[in-house]
Amino acid sequence: MRKTTRSFNKNTLTRSIALVTLTVGSGAALAQESELEALKKQVERLEKQVSERIEAPEYDAKNLYLLQDGNGFKIGNTTITIAGFIKADAIFGSDGNGTRNSYSVGLPRTFASAAATDTGDWKTGFTARESRFSLGTKTPDVAGSTLTTYLEMDFQGGIDAPGNEVVSNSYNPRLRQAYGSWNSWDFGQTYTTFSDLAAMPEILDQGKQAAFIYSVQPMLRYNMASPGGKLMVALENPEDGFGSTSYDDQSYPDLTARYQLRSKLGIYSVAGMVRSIEDDAADKTDVTGAVSLSARIPTFGRDDLRLQYSYGTLGRYLGLFTYPDLDLGALAAGEVEPLKTYGATIAYRHFWSPQWRSNLSLSQTEIVDDLANPPAGTLSYFDKSASVHANLIWSPHKKLDLGLEYAYWDFDRIGSDSSEQYEQVIASARLRF
Repeated sequence: MRKTTRSFNKNTLTRSIALVTLTVGSGAALAQESELEALKKQVERLEKQVSERIEAPEYDAKNLYLLQDGNGFKIGNTTITIAGFIKADAIFGSDGNGTRNSYSVGLPRTFASAAATDTGDWKTGFTARESRFSLGTKTPDVAGSTLTTYLEMDFQGGIDAPGNEVVSNSYNPRLRQAYGSWNSWDFGQTYTTFSDLAAMPEILDQGKQAAFIYSVQPMLRYNMASPGGKLMVALENPEDGFGSTSYDDQSYPDLTARYQLRSKLGIYSVAGMVRSIEDDAADKTDVTGAVSLSARIPTFGRDDLRLQYSYGTLGRYLGLFTYPDLDLGALAAGEVEPLKTYGATIAYRHFWSPQWRSNLSLSQTEIVDDLANPPAGTLSYFDKSASVHANLIWSPHKKLDLGLEYAYWDFDRIGSDSSEQYEQVIASARLRF
């Protein structure tokens, strides 16, 4: 660091004057205390002038713009935060399901396929693909409002995405969230407005419950304050793909809205959605929708009860795309008929101690409409499914979670009294940074 040469005229003389003034003032203070206070203020002004006259040393190149600021670091006037976690899972699945390519975010209908094989063999899979990396920024006074951005990635590409378990277990990053917020507007990709994640049960196997609304997609959303909470209205990406096929033939975005109420009595939400379901081949359109109610209710100590009920043309929004948006049997006959379903989830979280907690979650979904051509009208052989999750989690530090979870699934065959079962045990470690 280069030091500048101080000038006698600029600094030494001024400092001498300050010291003389201080000496005189100190002597006078023995006589009159009020005069001492006045002299102290005069000295402070003189010292300030002295410090302003002393030229500051030049910054090192590495410190020219980069300054530590709280939990992040600052470049210019933008605070940047890096966060995420490493998540390691050991998954044991019944009926020959060892989670191919360690794909831990399997769809419920993938479990149904394993259950239908009825092999009885348990298979093992290890994965770290759910690990996430996020980058957030916050810039004050951007045209009068604070601008925030958030980018999040993981490695949970599709089950057939490039990568293998033979040698490298290498997988490509995947975009999860990428959005910015400014002046009450959200732009980009994040969780659908139709769902309130405050009511989402804490399970180790990410998002895999029979009925919870769990979808991430691009949108334009406006947030406004309302009595007791806030109101959110959004235009979101429309889609009515079936299975792995995406048709991209929608003319209008999905319109979603949610009112959230927050108080000491809990977090409550009511949400609605209007959708235009179209098929170019059939040249037909149907406007339909859905509703959802959710709550997170504190009970005893740190315990809470979490609830969600949804009804309507839920399709891809429900349970990681358990059912299609349309009756596929009717679609094959040239008709566009939205498929009505319902989903209900209830979960209780109990703290045994500040470090130990357990979650019990029950979830169920079912097709309400009669299918035109079962089972061809849906994506699998079942029209009703239920899941139960129970876990024990130890958090010796806020950055570390170690857990063990058991999950049980039941799938009812269409037009039959029989059902198929699937079981899974997962041991998980999550290390945040």
